Amino acid sequence: MSMIAFLHGVLAAVRDDAVIINVNGVGYLVYVPASTLQVLPAHKGEVHLHTHLLWREDGPHLFGFVSTVELETFRYLLNVAGIGPKGALTVLSAITPAALARAVAEGDINVLTRVPGVGKKTAQRIILELKDKLPRQPGNVPDGGLPAGGEDDALAALLALGYGETEARRAIHRVSPDGGTSPPGELVRAALQWLGRQK
Repeated sequence: MSMIAFLHGVLAAVRDDAVIINVNGVGYLVYVPASTLQVLPAHKGEVHLHTHLLWREDGPHLFGFVSTVELETFRYLLNVAGIGPKGALTVLSAITPAALARAVAEGDINVLTRVPGVGKKTAQRIILELKDKLPRQPGNVPDGGLPAGGEDDALAALLALGYGETEARRAIHRVSPDGGTSPPGELVRAALQWLGRQK
């Protein structure tokens, strides 16, 4: 269990691979995957991130995620030899936890080698070390590792941002005319815009 389980504050700045969260006047630098960057609110918007604190040679580093599923998947990836925190973020930036779980369960090396920096040997190691460990995520994942429906991931992201389940489901339903087949990031951005217009 991380000493800092989550951060709830205001988005103060966004970098290529990190954000700064202002929590009661203290700015926390948090490294995040691209999937989290895509669903964050606008500058100075309120944000809630589940975090993992990792101590390295140059000091403590915080890693943040909009959902507990991403956080737990990150922790599983840290246990794979040769991955490390940057590698784990790269994996989560390229494929969803559900896609990763399916690729590992089915031994699909091709999905994993599409991740930048992941070669065949690393993909085989991920499958070997995470087999029967990663929980299968809700929702269908078609061949290729991309989510067939992003509603579950989008809902998790909105809940992590502090919205109620009924409110979040209504927003996703309103902006999802295609039945939820849009990527989660697009659904969340559209839902946040719709929610903003209701105020």
